[in-house]
Amino acid sequence: MSKYDPLREHLARLDDVVWAAKLTDVEEILGSNLPRSAREHRTWWANSGGSLVHQNAWLDAGWRVERTDLPRNVVVFRRLRIGGTPLAEMNGRANGGARDNRSASEKQLSRTMATLRQPVTVTLRAEWTAMGEVQKVPCSESSVPASSGIIRLTTLKDNVPTTTILPASAVQSVYRKIRMAMKGADGADCGQLDEGFAKMLNLSESIPAECDVVKPGNAWILTDGRGRKANFDDAAERDLVAQLLYIQELQSGREATLIRT
Repeated sequence: MSKYDPLREHLARLDDVVWAAKLTDVEEILGSNLPRSAREHRTWWANSGGSLVHQNAWLDAGWRVERTDLPRNVVVFRRLRIGGTPLAEMNGRANGGARDNRSASEKQLSRTMATLRQPVTVTLRAEWTAMGEVQKVPCSESSVPASSGIIRLTTLKDNVPTTTILPASAVQSVYRKIRMAMKGADGADCGQLDEGFAKMLNLSESIPAECDVVKPGNAWILTDGRGRKANFDDAAERDLVAQLLYIQELQSGREATLIRT
């Protein structure tokens, strides 16, 4: 049994993704003092593993040291795996005890799948552009693009903002439907009312409403820090961006709806 097994077991039990620990917290878990090198050298907290039993404690538990701040006696651990840990997998293989009779291609696939199952972070960076007040801005206004994009309709009821996210293959066309859905708006440039769509929006002239838009080129999809511009001409990718923007609205505490037009 290693001196650092209590640390491994503590990390394996945590539900958090990040654990910022004081060195005294680590010592309390270990039941003994850390060596002097742990307080003086950042390399002690590296993630090399191998014969370094203290590093294997967090690596086997499925964690790594993300950063250290030794002057403040702080070390930050981050979870490597969300579900399960390498330690559990090794134990499972050990308990099996059976000879691995898989073909070379099956073994290669297993190694590939282990890589594919690593946690991935997908984020979005988007910039909103104002289109203006629905009651006042006609469909022909230059602020209303004819291209694809994501519309955000914001209304104010009882001083509480409510948003609706609408992915659109043609922003101008969807905005035209929004204009028609608003009773009393000057709809001379708007065409025929879509009653089903109007019912979903539940708009009226007495309720202030404005529209913003994310235009093509103003949305980036980032995966593990590497990004590219979102392709709004692809319906699936446009819908993905709309869903992420909808989630952001909810996380900001606003009442929000996602409507696919």
